[in-house]
Amino acid sequence: MYAELKAKTNFSFLEGASHPEELIKTAHALGITALGINDRNGIYGIPKAYWAGKDLPIKLIVGADVTMKDYPSLTFLCRDKDSYAVLCRLITRSHADKEKGEAHLTFPELIAQLEDPRSKNLLCLGPAGSHDELLKELFQDRLYIPLSRFKDGFDKKRTLEAFQRAQKLEAPIVATNDVLFHRRERKPMQDSLSCIREKTTLPKAGYKLLCNGERYLKSPFEMKQLFKDLPQALKETLHIADSCTFSMSELKYRYPSEWIPQNHTALSYLEELCYMGAKEVYKGNIPEAVYTQLRHELKVIAELNYADYFLTIYDIVAFARSKNILCQGRGSAANSVVCYCIGVTAVDPIRMNLLFERFISVERNEPPDIDVDFEHDRREEVIQYIYAKYGRDRAAMVSAVVTYQHRSMFRELCKVFDIDVGTLSAKKVEKNFGQLSSQSSIPNCAELIPKLAEEMKGFPRHISIHSGGFTLSADPIIDMVPVEPARMEGRTIVQFDKYDLDYLGLLKIDVLSLGMLSALRRTLDMVGMKLHEVPPEDSETFKMIQQADTVGTFQVESRAQMNMSGRLQPTNFYDLVIQIAIVRPGPIMGKMVHPYLKRRFGIEPVVYPHPSLKVILGRTLGVPLFQEQVMKMAIQLGGFTPGEADKLRRAIGAWRSFGSIQEVAGKLMKGFKDHGISDEYANLIFEQMKGFAHYGFPESHSASFALLTYSSCYLKRHFPAEFTCGLINSQPMGFYATHTLIDDARRHGVEIRPIDPNISQWDCTLEDGALRLGLRLVKGLPVKDAEKIIQNRPYHTLNDFLSRNHLRPDVLQRFAMGDGFKTFGDDQRHTLWKILSHQIPRHQTQLDFLSTHTFHEEENIFKNLSDFESINHDYEAFSSSARSHPMKAVRQVKNLPKHTTASSKLVKPGSTVTVSGLLLVRQKPPTANGVCFGAIEDETGFLDITLFPKEYEKFREVFLHNCFLILTGTMQRDRNSYNLLVKNMKPVWKTEETEGLVIEPAQYFW
Repeated sequence: MYAELKAKTNFSFLEGASHPEELIKTAHALGITALGINDRNGIYGIPKAYWAGKDLPIKLIVGADVTMKDYPSLTFLCRDKDSYAVLCRLITRSHADKEKGEAHLTFPELIAQLEDPRSKNLLCLGPAGSHDELLKELFQDRLYIPLSRFKDGFDKKRTLEAFQRAQKLEAPIVATNDVLFHRRERKPMQDSLSCIREKTTLPKAGYKLLCNGERYLKSPFEMKQLFKDLPQALKETLHIADSCTFSMSELKYRYPSEWIPQNHTALSYLEELCYMGAKEVYKGNIPEAVYTQLRHELKVIAELNYADYFLTIYDIVAFARSKNILCQGRGSAANSVVCYCIGVTAVDPIRMNLLFERFISVERNEPPDIDVDFEHDRREEVIQYIYAKYGRDRAAMVSAVVTYQHRSMFRELCKVFDIDVGTLSAKKVEKNFGQLSSQSSIPNCAELIPKLAEEMKGFPRHISIHSGGFTLSADPIIDMVPVEPARMEGRTIVQFDKYDLDYLGLLKIDVLSLGMLSALRRTLDMVGMKLHEVPPEDSETFKMIQQADTVGTFQVESRAQMNMSGRLQPTNFYDLVIQIAIVRPGPIMGKMVHPYLKRRFGIEPVVYPHPSLKVILGRTLGVPLFQEQVMKMAIQLGGFTPGEADKLRRAIGAWRSFGSIQEVAGKLMKGFKDHGISDEYANLIFEQMKGFAHYGFPESHSASFALLTYSSCYLKRHFPAEFTCGLINSQPMGFYATHTLIDDARRHGVEIRPIDPNISQWDCTLEDGALRLGLRLVKGLPVKDAEKIIQNRPYHTLNDFLSRNHLRPDVLQRFAMGDGFKTFGDDQRHTLWKILSHQIPRHQTQLDFLSTHTFHEEENIFKNLSDFESINHDYEAFSSSARSHPMKAVRQVKNLPKHTTASSKLVKPGSTVTVSGLLLVRQKPPTANGVCFGAIEDETGFLDITLFPKEYEKFREVFLHNCFLILTGTMQRDRNSYNLLVKNMKPVWKTEETEGLVIEPAQYFW
């Protein structure tokens, strides 16, 4: 028998060549009873190894290889939880005050950490070095001499040195294969990773590569043969493994609770907050169903000891609201009436009939996951509040693992195989691989590279910072997981990602950001309303949505969603919940969209083969659109417990990555059959459920988003100026560029007033119902310069402005040509002339025409700009124009088709129409089989366009490289959804006419 004590995973970035799961499962298959995983300067791979082996009879020995500044790397192994805490601190210290990705310890730092009395059970496997005696003094009988035999010609030398050190230090020798991959076949991958790490190629790598493939996970029999002269070295591995009793399952968070009132426990305080909140949200009349659900949820929370977690979320949300930072919880937390009553979420789960077990259950015994969105430009205030309240020693952000994807790995491997890819993108490298591979001097590279690229897909490349995940602890967090600096200033991250925390049952909070919350809060402030005061079920709002008039709103503003608005014709809040969820890859791939629409409008009958299905699928007309519905079907008809039903949900989500879930699926299908449901219908439902593997929505998540969708639509309908103002001041965000938002507001009767140096603030503002554009739109104008412009007001002349503000010449030039100085009486060209006269001293001769011409105020020496030229300069200066839509000006200088986007919608469906417009959107979804979609805009509105593959290839260059187009095609209509099926396309402007044209649409490729 034998235990492998030293193995590196691919989380020893660009060193190990196997996933943690592969090492664990292979070790078990080989009969190895214990495996030590010790990645370099981290325990990144430990949670994944723990999860892979938790149901297998194999012990995971937790450790790490730590780089020493003045000594070879030391391998540390943990015997107990205390020594694990010391290891985490050692690793944290090795990363502290270093650049991202760098880590090492000095011996003084190591000595300081080992003064911790908890270090008495930390083991060390130490190679030969100049500080051997010091190492022995530090670790005493916990020091071991590792010995490896790699069949590379140096085994005798290594063995002799090990014997000499063992005798000198009175330390036992332990056998190890110092594993880098789980199977010998991974040697080419390890070589490739080494070349990437060393920034070299295979022909030039030389001794930087392993000389053979012996560093794989060997069986006990192989190790017995390899160390037949040293059986004690093998037995010693078992002694060490027996002494290492620590398991990652011992880790438990204690959430900070010192702020809880003294006369309360965490649970009693949460209960008090819940019942107080219930009285408020239900206006003092709490329904019996709410009382029942509250008691159930609080019982589960008490049993799982999660009250502190809920209070922590409550505290953060309460802080945000005290600072007028709009926030809202979403995701599975919206299934909880506790979250609703304490103000974390805004969805009533009782009214929505949501499933609490989707959020948390005793059976599943997994931590809840609460996501809270905050205003995107004020989230930093919330993050700093968390750091300030709990301290850097108890709060850190969660990491995110950045992995190699097929194309990026493909490009890297081409470099490894000495193929010159230059600056070619990964996509072009793969496309031209046949030609490029002929450059390589390495035989068979054309076969090897694709194989390696596919195998390396998903390998960790580096760790980054999670978008908003936080871990908090009542105890120092570095006793549970190493912490290292992130690239972003003021950020520290733990070495576990969100999946690792799930594996270990550790809690996290998600402090996320959402641009629409910023826009809504600004709009609500201008209107004088709170989010909860937005009137529900407003008929005018739904009429607007039915007309697909939703530019700038939340979730229903995209081309696909606007198309669905016209087809689905939502009339109430739940229709929005459905619409948000149905325009997703899951329902589309599961072929749920057309059946739902046909049933909604009576084209197809709604059939429920079992009475339970009517209760579960009634609101979605027999079509399973939500994850919760799948779970309810599994519970009601499949004989699943709530915990098993959630396992089914997770398994469905993993199909795309992990293939078969026949065991779970088989039980579900059997349950359907036992309830008298036909195989045909069961298979239909099952195929629809498979769509969830391609991103399906939980109902609770969709409901949370629908609240914001409805609120944004209501504000757009009733307060278009305020809504547009809030949107522009919250940029960058959303689907459309600022010029589209301005043009859309103008179509809704909003007066747009231009930027004025005497009036405009940094943000856009309202003036008697009109929208005044703000200085934030001036390209290249820093905030500090804008603040100075505002402070120095008023300005009486252009020279007055120029003498008191020193802006960059390029900013001044754009400002002038965008007519920003119109208030001083001159047009764009004459204003620019004056600016140049002011900037260039008379004695300079490089612009003699300025110094010799005497300029008179009344003299007009420049030709006036046309409307289109003025708008073009507006776009160059502000990326938008307060004058009018560009298409309106184009019609003055070009002979365009008579139809506008609005009039083309009035023709009979099936008619051929020619229409012109500004191209706003280009989309070519991978699920559309080569069909390309787009949208054009003019002064009257929008029109969707579709190009089938034949037309796309024919007009590809015109479509991709022009923003003003003339299109001919067949008009299609589905209720209030209109689409032009393009048959012909040409640009409005000839190539030679486009010089100086700066108006360019935002481009979106999905």
